[in-house]
Amino acid sequence: MRAVLIDPTAKTIDVIESQSVREATIRFFSEKPATVLRLPRGDVVLAAKAAGGDGFILGGSRPIGGPALVVGCSVDSGERASALVDPSHVIQMVRWASIEEFKTADKQALVRAIEIDPERQSIEPVSIAPKMLALQHRLGGEIRVCYRAPGSDVVLCRVDAMTDRYEWQKDDAVFRGRCLVIGLDGRKRFSGAAVSLAELREDVSFRVATMARA
Repeated sequence: MRAVLIDPTAKTIDVIESQSVREATIRFFSEKPATVLRLPRGDVVLAAKAAGGDGFILGGSRPIGGPALVVGCSVDSGERASALVDPSHVIQMVRWASIEEFKTADKQALVRAIEIDPERQSIEPVSIAPKMLALQHRLGGEIRVCYRAPGSDVVLCRVDAMTDRYEWQKDDAVFRGRCLVIGLDGRKRFSGAAVSLAELREDVSFRVATMARA
């Protein structure tokens, strides 16, 4: 699928190729995007709701916050065809703008997670929305629970993590690639991680994997 990526933070407009809308959503959005503008020939603009920050105006549209994708008409299984719009026309129509900050009563709270990156050999706390898409976006692909720790914490990794060159170990458990430690409550909803950051930094070791498996 061919799409046009509008990035108001970098102030760039690029043509990108993606296997599916789902793959592009994970790559470019931390929340599920929705159609915010309809264009001629069946094209639409997809963007996530933004409370403020960098944005843009396309033609005479209202300000649109955050990154956006111009994709084609809807096809089978919720996917989209390639965008038909000429990228040069998008460049001519876009004006960069700033979205005014506002507060909402139902704004999604962030939770504490811990990111462990064996390539950088780092263990850092992060604040993240407790949503699957936000977690996938952070790790850069489809994810799975690869370990359930005593208590309420779980370790999340990419489904293709076994192809990664770097791994980390805590106690007898070995994990491949960058991971997130996050809580999972009794209703199977993501919550703040309970594990101590100091404990992880003390107990985790890093190394290059002996062989990356496909």
